[in-house]
Amino acid sequence: MTSIILSSPSFAFAESVQEKSEFASSLEETLGHFWALEQNLDDKNAELALIHATHPISELYDSMKPQLKAADPALDAQVQKTLMDLKDKANTTISRAQAQQAIDNAKGVVAIARSTIVGDELSNDSAFKVQLMKVLLDTSIAEYGEAVSDGVIGEMAEFQDGSAFVWRSQQIFAEIESDIDAHIAEEIDESYEDLWNAYDAKADPLEIQTIANRIIHELDESQEAKIEFASSLEETLGHFWALEQNLDDKNAELALIHATHPISELYDSMKPQLKAADPALDAQVQKTLMDLKDKANTTISRAQAQQAIDDAKGVVAIARSTIVGDYLSNSVDTKLILMKVLLDTSIAEYGEAVSDGVIGEMAEFQDGSAFVWRSQQIFAEIESDIDAHIAEEIDESYEDLWNAYDARANPLQVETLAGGVIHEIDEVLGVEDEGNDLLEYVETIEELLDQTKQEYAKGDTDLALSLATKAYLDNYEFLEAPLIELGQRELMEEVEVMLREELRGMIRNGEPISEVNAQIDAIQAKMKTIGTVVPEFGTIAMMVLVVAITSIIAITAKSRINLRV
Repeated sequence: MTSIILSSPSFAFAESVQEKSEFASSLEETLGHFWALEQNLDDKNAELALIHATHPISELYDSMKPQLKAADPALDAQVQKTLMDLKDKANTTISRAQAQQAIDNAKGVVAIARSTIVGDELSNDSAFKVQLMKVLLDTSIAEYGEAVSDGVIGEMAEFQDGSAFVWRSQQIFAEIESDIDAHIAEEIDESYEDLWNAYDAKADPLEIQTIANRIIHELDESQEAKIEFASSLEETLGHFWALEQNLDDKNAELALIHATHPISELYDSMKPQLKAADPALDAQVQKTLMDLKDKANTTISRAQAQQAIDDAKGVVAIARSTIVGDYLSNSVDTKLILMKVLLDTSIAEYGEAVSDGVIGEMAEFQDGSAFVWRSQQIFAEIESDIDAHIAEEIDESYEDLWNAYDARANPLQVETLAGGVIHEIDEVLGVEDEGNDLLEYVETIEELLDQTKQEYAKGDTDLALSLATKAYLDNYEFLEAPLIELGQRELMEEVEVMLREELRGMIRNGEPISEVNAQIDAIQAKMKTIGTVVPEFGTIAMMVLVVAITSIIAITAKSRINLRV
């Protein structure tokens, strides 16, 4: 299962963001040293105060100087002088108030440097701050490891560095805590308490590493909801592309399907985040997508229809910037993950659409090709940012994948080829390919349905509908093709109707809790049956794998797929 961008950043832009991130990290470490300096001045520890007053100029400034000098030579000189003077102006030989004034002056120049080099927009991006927290925590692990052994502090300066970076990461967390899921935020708060207790106990470095990594893991989880939201936006853009192709072909029926799908399926999964962040934007997104089916069809001019689509693309861009944020949206890693989600979904759609070389469900076939297309568009945005050999392999795999679509190849061939692209992406991301355990989908669906029950009983119909939608779109769709391969089409279609149409319709219509619960119980009973069936799919897949790989070589068509029969 995939773990969980309209603007296309050039390599220079991606490189610039990375440089800004590194610069900002140096600033955060500098602020950590200022805090440690303050603690030592309070304790009248002249030796350690001098170490922390000196470290920013002797270590961190060198990494920042090139960007400072390039952006503003006068500011570079100001930063250098302020940090150079700190060791003379912030020590135990002058009054504590005078020392604090010197530190405050240094904090002021750090703020100016941040605004000038990093920029206020990026500096205030929650995802960017999460990244800075992770860097600080990673560095704190290394510092503590150098400082403590067998419950004894051997290097006090490094011990204080570690605690200073933990402190600074916690300060940043306080700035973004309200933007994070309440349960995850609570887990992070508790982990910080555990981490400070471990510092007090001079715990084994491995214990410190475990707790700090737990915070980092929770921070990663906090970003997953944003990436899930972004994946819904990417599928929406895929449908817009399919809509455009069908309008060009004057296919009113299929145009209507793709104009309707974003509001009938994808919007429900996005609504809770939109509504929480900006109710007015939520209303705007809902109205724009609702209107699309009336404004983008074959009864009006093609130019008028395109204007409606372009308006919808505009609101998607606003929603992306508001919910996901520009930093996370423009991250190469994020885009790679979104490619994986789109390709995974395309596999499921194609599996429903094609059998024995014949397209049985044209809408699903077009969904699959639209998601492959959108994944390839994202790849074009980041191709120059990844290893040239891997990029070449991905380009070749896309060509093979389109050829397989042209040939109406066996779904397992398409899965193998799309899986090849996913494998290359995993290489770039540095993650192991664990494969998609179909039973994980079954278990996730059951968990999401349990949560749907709970939220519906509380009266939160929006969240209940979102959870039910995720159970279908993000999980059940990936079981449909394997169920068909196992000869369980009737079971697949029965559960699809129960989950996709009936349950979601009941939630939308505000049916009694008892009836909604009964429907969920019935679906979960069917999922138990599916759970006993899907493990057999692995055996079938292995039997045809060699055939899939061999036969695809025979596909020679070089034309790109078009949305046609």
